[in-house]
Amino acid sequence: MGKLRGQNSRPPDAAAAASLLQSCGRAGDLRRGRALHAHLLLSGAVAASTFLSNHLITMYSHCADAASAVRVFGAVPRPNLVSWTTLVAGLTQNSMHRDALAAFAAMRRADVAPTQFALSSAARAAAALAAPLPGAQLHCVGIRLGFDTELFVASNLADMYSKCGLLCEACRVFDQMPHKDAVAWTAMIDGYSKNGNLQAAVLAFRDLKCEGLIGADQHVFCSALSASGGLKDGWLGRSLHCCVIKAGFELETVVTNALLDMYAKSGDLEYASRVVKIDCGGWNVVSGTSLIDGYIEAGRVEEALETYTDLRRQGVEPNEFTFSSMIKGCAMQALLEQGTQLHAQVIKTSLISDSFVCSTLVDMYGKCGLISLSIQLFNEIGYQTGIAWNAVINVYAQHGHGWEAIQAFDRMTSSGIRPNHITFVSLLTACSHVGLVDEGLKYFYSMKDEYGIEPKEEHYSCVIDMYGRAGRLDEAEKFISEMPIKPNAHGWCSLLGACRMRGNKDLGEIAAQNLMKLEPGNTGIHVSLSGIYASLGQWEDVKAVRKLMRDSRIKKLPGFSWVDANKKTHVFGSEDWSHPQKEQIYKKLEELSERIKEEGYVPDTISLPLNLDDSAKERLLRYHSERIAVAFALISMPATKTIIVKKNLRICADCHSVLKFISKVESRDIIVRDNSRFHHFVEGRCSCGDYW
Repeated sequence: MGKLRGQNSRPPDAAAAASLLQSCGRAGDLRRGRALHAHLLLSGAVAASTFLSNHLITMYSHCADAASAVRVFGAVPRPNLVSWTTLVAGLTQNSMHRDALAAFAAMRRADVAPTQFALSSAARAAAALAAPLPGAQLHCVGIRLGFDTELFVASNLADMYSKCGLLCEACRVFDQMPHKDAVAWTAMIDGYSKNGNLQAAVLAFRDLKCEGLIGADQHVFCSALSASGGLKDGWLGRSLHCCVIKAGFELETVVTNALLDMYAKSGDLEYASRVVKIDCGGWNVVSGTSLIDGYIEAGRVEEALETYTDLRRQGVEPNEFTFSSMIKGCAMQALLEQGTQLHAQVIKTSLISDSFVCSTLVDMYGKCGLISLSIQLFNEIGYQTGIAWNAVINVYAQHGHGWEAIQAFDRMTSSGIRPNHITFVSLLTACSHVGLVDEGLKYFYSMKDEYGIEPKEEHYSCVIDMYGRAGRLDEAEKFISEMPIKPNAHGWCSLLGACRMRGNKDLGEIAAQNLMKLEPGNTGIHVSLSGIYASLGQWEDVKAVRKLMRDSRIKKLPGFSWVDANKKTHVFGSEDWSHPQKEQIYKKLEELSERIKEEGYVPDTISLPLNLDDSAKERLLRYHSERIAVAFALISMPATKTIIVKKNLRICADCHSVLKFISKVESRDIIVRDNSRFHHFVEGRCSCGDYW
């Protein structure tokens, strides 16, 4: 390079200079490339040679300096076909996709007929932007120029259509190709997979195998494995794994990650963990996150936490997807302490500005009972995406804040974000939990009329639940008869629960019969029927149901409640005296029983489906799991700390009444999360307003 710096040195010939520029481009050596450019400018070689200008454009593009490439192009007096092609390709290569399409359009206006290489680059730009209109225009240009069946052009056009979600057009381009290589097949398989047409992706992979191109490209395996994972087809996944081994790609990191992700999504977590051990490089953030997500989806949160710890121990930094999966797991099991620790780590890694991570935090704090912190986090999100709005609407729904959920929905739509089917499930749930039937129906019918969203099973179930909770059982029955689809298990379960609350035997039996067809192993069906018969004093029917349960070996699902205290989770069952502090707990329960009676508590024995006298029923009610958990928390936790109890079943009417009184006599805030919602007990009142 010493020679190049001398102003009076003799300029190299064009071929030598072009070779040097190519060398700089391949090495990504921008400093050396600029020095050579400066020398060529001083020598006057660039101004006299479009050939050298084209090489300069290529060099700057390869060195990721697209702005300099554009300036060089702008200085060319008469750009030729190569100049235009190089510019379009360089802009696409540097992810300046809109500029690439604009350059291609300018090329056409300059009456320069594009080559297949320029057309392919422009098609890749349209694919990256998921822009079907410019993509279709490029397709028309290709047809006019006779490039539409060229392998390179057609592959990019098929990829463009698939990335725009236009699979029919992609298939048409693909089918018209006289010859197909691994790139073309990969484009189609990837398009099918990413557009949710997983079965078609697998069939396309099979056809690729028949063509004898199976070992040609590692990326095709990644696409096929992704489809297999989405189908949760473990047998197919193992077959693909064999193909990967035969093709020699098993140790490729990208393929290993795809294998692990496939096994995790298929629920085969043992195989997934084995795949990690095969890779000599050990963990990476993609493989670790896939395994964590697999554990979370399987409800194996403890193993997810262990995997996360191993990941950190090996020096792998978690990304936004890792944190989102981990926080989701904490939300599922209301693990507040672990969730709070993850929140701190999110702040340390500067991912707190990520909208997706923040949305999972909003959801986690909401599911752990801390609604005020959940709302605060939501308000701190810089750009509130649809995911964030869905999270906060769901938090309001689970905590019984119906009007707030409606206000959030109105703010969401006013900000220009369109709701989706998840939004409406949360919104309808919110209306159901507070008795806003008319408002809920308005939003239900607006789904199709205003937003073009076809209601699904879960939306119909929400309406059934809405009618049932309000005691409007005749309207619920009419609604079911007019539904275009049959209710799912949740819909019938909601109706059965409402019939139990209202003592509607006839409709309850219809709901039970339909629910048994869908979930024959659901023990709650018999328990609810027994409750309906007991409320009507039909004890012979109660006995018949219990006999049926015994004969069928159906056992009632036991109720459990758990509370976190002193860095440990304490689990209690009804009449459970296995805890080391059982004597203190029993003493506290007796004390509470006396104090709440003085405040006016009267046991609600009607809700207990047993043919016993009231005193016997009262003794049974006194030792329900949530009461034991609250009594334990009162003797174990600081007096200023809110008690948060989680329960696997619906809280009974009597316990609901008792906890209101306990919150008053103890001057203590108590939060109970049962299997459908939250109850906040404060000073003798519940956030549900006794409507649940």
